[in-house]
Amino acid sequence: MSGVLIVDDEEPIRLLLSRWLQMWGYEARVAVSAADALAQLETAPASIVLCDVMMPVQDGLWLTDRIRERWPGTAIIMASGAQDMETVTSTRKKGAVDFVSKPFGREMLRQALLRASVAA
Repeated sequence: MSGVLIVDDEEPIRLLLSRWLQMWGYEARVAVSAADALAQLETAPASIVLCDVMMPVQDGLWLTDRIRERWPGTAIIMASGAQDMETVTSTRKKGAVDFVSKPFGREMLRQALLRASVAA
């Protein structure tokens, strides 16, 4: 397993996160949906998945369940603009190692990635 898989349905977010991760020395790949993420993980598992909670069709919580089943050693960081405690609690129950609220700054994301690297 290697690198970070960024899963977000918004292209500007994927591009920004990819740039930040590469700047920090991570190998970053992007997926446009939960289905795309699963397909990519089948061929090249990732150490860390950085995933948006709210996505069309299958959301990030659905994806987290699939990742836990197939790749239990993958660390998952969830991101969402919804900052209610129910969303945060749900992501933790599903097995996410961290949660970042959108919009988040570079340092917040970097700290989450460091915690995820330890968990992976």
